[in-house]
Formats: sequence, structure tokens, C-alpha cells
Amino acid sequence: MEKKIKLLEVDKASNIIFKNIKPIKRQEKIKIENSIGRILLKTVKSKRNQPSLNLSSMDGFAVRKQDIDKLPKKLDIIEEIKAGSQPQFDLKKNQASRIYTGAPIPKGSNKVIIQENCIEKKSKILINKNNKEDFIRKKASDFSTNFKLKAPRIITSRDIALLGAMNQKNINIYCKPRIAILANGNELIEIGEKPNDFKQPSSSKPSIMSLIQDWGGEAIDLGIAEDNIKDIEKRIKKSMKYDLIITIGGASVGKYDLIHQSLKDLGFKLNFWKIAMQPGKPLMFGTKNKVSVLGLPGNPVSALVCSEIFLKKAIYALQGYNFNEKTYTFRLASSLNSSSSRRQYIRGILFSDKRTGEILIKPLKNQDSAALFPYSQSNALIIREPYSPTVKKGSRVNVILLKN
Repeated sequence: MEKKIKLLEVDKASNIIFKNIKPIKRQEKIKIENSIGRILLKTVKSKRNQPSLNLSSMDGFAVRKQDIDKLPKKLDIIEEIKAGSQPQFDLKKNQASRIYTGAPIPKGSNKVIIQENCIEKKSKILINKNNKEDFIRKKASDFSTNFKLKAPRIITSRDIALLGAMNQKNINIYCKPRIAILANGNELIEIGEKPNDFKQPSSSKPSIMSLIQDWGGEAIDLGIAEDNIKDIEKRIKKSMKYDLIITIGGASVGKYDLIHQSLKDLGFKLNFWKIAMQPGKPLMFGTKNKVSVLGLPGNPVSALVCSEIFLKKAIYALQGYNFNEKTYTFRLASSLNSSSSRRQYIRGILFSDKRTGEILIKPLKNQDSAALFPYSQSNALIIREPYSPTVKKGSRVNVILLKN
């Protein structure tokens, strides 16, 4: 009689993965334009103030407030100041400088009158109306030379723009973790090979490889292992030089589910096998020396959902970053039945209600862990804790966004 294995809670499994994976030691310096999605290794200090001077935020005329306390008022235009140019004169009584957005404010000026409030004629302006705002961007009002972009962090396109403004051309990051990925199953063929009714393409493998790259890793394809221990162990032995090994399939309890036994034979310490999650119950994680292995389920949707929840965290852990997925709340577009003893990740579609404009989430009808088409249509996962009661339409639920 098979021994019943207690299922590990999802959060505990996630913590075990993070605690057992140590950051790689390899580092590199790269150009900021190549850094999106990577992990910032060292805190970066700005080399400049932003803005570096007081600048005009509108097209108009730089003036002195004390000269325009009574309107209408005529002022003499003494120069024109463009963005990137240096003012040639200080403003004195009853003087103004023609100024454009982004141009430096001349000394003596403390306000910009927008051009819509003025009439310009030759070398003079007539100011008919004052504007409430000064339209001056103060020096260092965005950030100063004391500003630091703190590490670790996942670098976004917004960070890259900020780093550029800080005048930082290169930054220090972790090298891409090298992650080997091995599919397992006699029923699988490589993408592009001639299929038949008894064979199917290994669809999870290229998808997970693309996710590895998106999360800052380098994916190494180990191919497809046959359903025999000798072939599995041979391929895993060759992958011990990499930072992380991912297996797909062979993780359950069937006669030909051999990954678990192969890892034990090779001396891996299995930290857990099977978790209280749906889809994704037959997940395993183990370590040997400095190498970790994450065994994903064979059903493609199970493998992909587990990648979102666990593989992403593992890859970021290799880069010294404790990633925690953000959750959001949305109202249900249709009701949900009570849940099982496992945490559920229900595929759903976020959409805008035509009548109210509110963003709602609609659970998909087909939640089969092998059904890829519904998963491809989904853009979110609804989180349901174990033994949750029936949830009615309009109720709020916790949601993870699927971005790629």
C-alpha cells in the first residue's frame, strides 16, 4: 500500500526554495540600455542634480514678480533663452527674457508668464494677465546628487530612464543564472518533428525557456529524456555545472514517473515532493552541493502555473533578490464554487465592463491542467485558499496578473 504523503503548503514550499538557493557569485557591468529585467547588484548614486538649474516649464517670458504686481504692464525684452543655452543677462527692473520650455531661468527672475497672457511687439511685451503658477522647475526638485537608486531591484524601463538622467552609463548586475531544462516522457517529441497520434510536441519546454530569459536567466536545453532511469540520470549528471536544473514531467507516482527516483539515486536531498496546490500538486525541489533542482509537473498548464509561482522566485533568488508576487483584487464576473483542500490558481480573463468601465475578472470554464488554449486566453490567476466557500458574482477575489 502506497504511503500517503502530507502535502506541503504553497507558501512554505516557496520559502524553502528561497532559503536553499544561494545567489551566484558571477557579476558583470553592462550598459543601462541592456539591463531591463535584470537585478541591480549595487546601489547607484546620482552624478548630478535633476534639474541641474532652475528651468522654465512653459514657453513664455521670464520676469520679476515685483514688476508685475499691477497689470497691465509693459516690459522690455532683453534676450531670448532657448533650452540648452546660457542666459547672457541678469534681469533688472521692468525687464523680461523670452524663454522656452526647458531653458534656464536668468538671475533676477522668479516667475515665468506664459505666452498666452502676453502680447509681444518688437522688443516689448504687454502683460495683461498673471498666472497663478510660477512655472519654474527648481534645481534638484526631481532628485539631487544625494539620491541613490537602491539595490537589489528588478530594473524596469522607468529605472533605465532614471539612471540615464543620473548620468550613469553602466551598472553592476549579477550575471545571468545558467538554468538547464529537461523534459521527460516517451510521449514527447521536439517542436517541429513529425507528430503522430501517439506522440505530442514538448510544448512546455520552449514556453518555460522563454520565461527563464524574461526573468533574467539563460536557458540551456537538455532535450527530452526517455522514460528510463539511465537516460534521465545521464542528462542530469551533465547538467550539474549549471546553477539550476528544471525538469518537466516524471514527477508523479506512476510506474514511468522516474524523476524522483533518479534524483535520489544521484544523491540529491529532496526538500519536498508534492504540494497543496491545484494545478501543480506533483512539484518537487531538491539540492546537491550548490546545485538545486525544481521538478515541474508534466501537464503543461500545471508546469506553467508552477513556473509563475516557484520558478520565477528561484531565478530571482539566484540573482540575490527575494521576489514576492503582487496580488490585486477584482470583482468576479461570475460565481465560483467552493474549493478543495488545496490552494487553487484558477485561470481567468480580466476585462472592462462595457456598462460601468470597471475591470472585472471572469473565471474560465475549462480548468483542465492539460488544456493550453484556455490558458493562452487567460491574463490572470485567481487565488483561492483551501476550503474556501462558494463566492458569488460581484465578490472581490485576489488575483495574480500574467504579464507574458
